[in-house]
Amino acid sequence: MEQQERGTRASNQLSIMDWFWTLLLIALPVVNIVMLIIWAVDRTNPRRNFAIAYFLLFAVMIVLSILFVIIFTIIGVSLIPDTDPTYSTTYTY
Repeated sequence: MEQQERGTRASNQLSIMDWFWTLLLIALPVVNIVMLIIWAVDRTNPRRNFAIAYFLLFAVMIVLSILFVIIFTIIGVSLIPDTDPTYSTTYTY
């Protein structure tokens, strides 16, 4: 029984070259999204968990990026001095 489990587990494992090609495909801009979708929906593919985890990490990074942009925009706008010359004391007419 234990021999069968090891044989099945070994056949589902990816070799180093498989991971090399996987990471190479992930590095290509449009191909990565297509391949991640294919891997995530294929229940028999050993890359399925990797693809799902990659999508989750990608979603978290997008949310954090949006939050940082909002926060730094608010900080940046608050640091801009008042440029209306009618209320400014530095300009004399």
